[in-house]
Amino acid sequence: MEPLGDRRPCCVCITKNRNCPRFCEYAEYFPYELRSHYESTNELFGTPKIIKMMRHAPEEKKQMLATSIIMEGNAWTNDPVSGGFGMVQKIMWKIMLHKAYLHELEEKIKEEKEKIELHL
Repeated sequence: MEPLGDRRPCCVCITKNRNCPRFCEYAEYFPYELRSHYESTNELFGTPKIIKMMRHAPEEKKQMLATSIIMEGNAWTNDPVSGGFGMVQKIMWKIMLHKAYLHELEEKIKEEKEKIELHL
């Protein structure tokens, strides 16, 4: 293991109480700057399960997995009853509202175009 250098230890190494090597496999995905988000993620999944998920993920999908894990942890922190599902429901509701509003605007535009054509 090489020394850490100027970089702070990653969240996984902090949680496991171990020295974070310079080329830590988790530092890229769970940097020190995300420690507050990682704490909620750790409470939800636990570091051993996070490590297991990351090890089984293909290399090209690890960043997406890490982001998903952190987002899910944050979702449960923000909404302990519904978690990520609650977030999805809220987003879907907003989409429905915006679609309805867009439909109203399209109807108004259509009416205005018809009025303009009648005046010509």
